[in-house]
Amino acid sequence: MEFEMKFDEILDEAKEREITKEEALFLFESANELVKISQLLSTASYVRDKNLGRVFKLDAFILSSNNGCKTNPPCGYCGQSSQKFKFFTKVATPEEVTEFAKIAEQLGFKGVQCGGGCSGYKGAEAVKDTKIVKESTNLDVFVNYGADMSEENILELKQLGVGRIGCSFETINEDLFKKIKPGDSLHERKKVAQLIDKHGVKLATGIMIGIAESYIDRVNHIFYLKNFKNLSTIYISGFFPIPGTPMEGYTAATPIEIAKTMAITRLAHPYADLDGSFGRDDHLQLWIMAGTNRRIIHGIFESKNKIASAFTKHFYGEQTQIGEDFIFINTLPIYANMIKEMGLKPDLNQSGDKK
Repeated sequence: MEFEMKFDEILDEAKEREITKEEALFLFESANELVKISQLLSTASYVRDKNLGRVFKLDAFILSSNNGCKTNPPCGYCGQSSQKFKFFTKVATPEEVTEFAKIAEQLGFKGVQCGGGCSGYKGAEAVKDTKIVKESTNLDVFVNYGADMSEENILELKQLGVGRIGCSFETINEDLFKKIKPGDSLHERKKVAQLIDKHGVKLATGIMIGIAESYIDRVNHIFYLKNFKNLSTIYISGFFPIPGTPMEGYTAATPIEIAKTMAITRLAHPYADLDGSFGRDDHLQLWIMAGTNRRIIHGIFESKNKIASAFTKHFYGEQTQIGEDFIFINTLPIYANMIKEMGLKPDLNQSGDKK
């Protein structure tokens, strides 16, 4: 009874203040049955509604002209490390990027993400893609090219009006990072995130769960993010195995563990935008229950890609052919309906990324 009362007490106080590291760890360990998990998610939803309103932000995603991730060896969870499944093997032309952006704007989006792998060009493609989008639309731009970003290009992106730059850590456990990302550097990612923050650009960053991390690892990561004064968006990735990758034998993160992590992150960061990622969009309504308020949506896939059929089994939408190699899948009506069913308002017009 003492532990149950403490659990209830922490959640009651979380409605008025940010939780501590000790409380976060306690919540992870204690939310281990239906009633407590329900209480945790309900509190996270309350905190979101209180501080950010009953609004759910939606941004569009467009395929970048980035010429592919050059991380060597590739990250163990990424489709780029598999010979069986690769998400993107084609490079979008400037004309195709322009077409992607125009379609997103026509659908009513205010903000769009340009993303790609770590090509080694230190953000040059991010600058190029931003210019393409800005020249052809009035969209706000968010770029996410991992740690492949120089200080010079961060400053140029800021000058171009980019208000949010992504740099995900996945984990801040150094040993675990080296195991799942052997060709990457946690030190370099921290350095880039610090530069983004230093120059007054909003930082978007992610936490991956289901990679053999502990609850302590998750808590340390959640609270490490408090070091960034311009922290804007946190996305929680729930690992799932891709055939042919070094991590294909790992067990996928469960929906409940993803939701618990989202909820506890919300209680620690009540004003940040909270997103989910890594292809688990059919869990969107559970994420909303856990306190999320943002999602980057829309699939753009190679027209003959095996992965495309796997996604469209769950999310049918009007498809537009882009050039010879790509299709744009309009899933907006499906997402908007899912959000409305949860009592929130879909918002395409307040990206919050413009400087």
